[in-house]
Amino acid sequence: MMPDMKGLANVQLIIAFIVPGLIITYVRSRFITGRMGKLSEDGLAHLALTIVYYGLTLPLIEGIVIMPSGPAKNLCWVVLIAVGPAVFGMVLGVSAQYEWIRRLAHKLGMRPVHSTPNSWDWRFSRCNNDTFIMVTLADGSTATGIFGNRSFASSDPGERDIYIQELWDVPDDGSPWTRLEPVRGVLIPAKEIRYVNFWSVT
Repeated sequence: MMPDMKGLANVQLIIAFIVPGLIITYVRSRFITGRMGKLSEDGLAHLALTIVYYGLTLPLIEGIVIMPSGPAKNLCWVVLIAVGPAVFGMVLGVSAQYEWIRRLAHKLGMRPVHSTPNSWDWRFSRCNNDTFIMVTLADGSTATGIFGNRSFASSDPGERDIYIQELWDVPDDGSPWTRLEPVRGVLIPAKEIRYVNFWSVT
């Protein structure tokens, strides 16, 4: 539930207690799925993140409070409410992407729910280098090529399409794979995809 935005006091409360959490969630999502929930539904989650963030930055808050009024103090508040949450969200996003906290939890005998909601997003988020992928299509044929920094896999749950930047030919007789010339890519819509195989490029 979101507070009523009537009146300046409520606007200030929203800026102070919702905006930092919103920024944290937004930046963190850039490293995981790129998606965010509705603000009206995630207000409490943003508030919880803000409280955690303020708890970690409490010494800084105390320092800003005792500063004399002026541009420097105002700038510090802006950094605390806008810049700090972006940095915190980046740390959380990178941590989630590399599963640092999850690995630590496993060592402590805990089994937390994975931060990435589905295997599609999880696998493609780990294609940090060029990766060979073979997409088996609905008609049984395949499209094989390099999935690299000019490729794309949609994180939209409603349209899991893939763009492969560089197609390769995979002969049935087991002879070496060769890049198609001229170099070309292909966009494969979600409805044509049955499953995807991955190989590291060595």
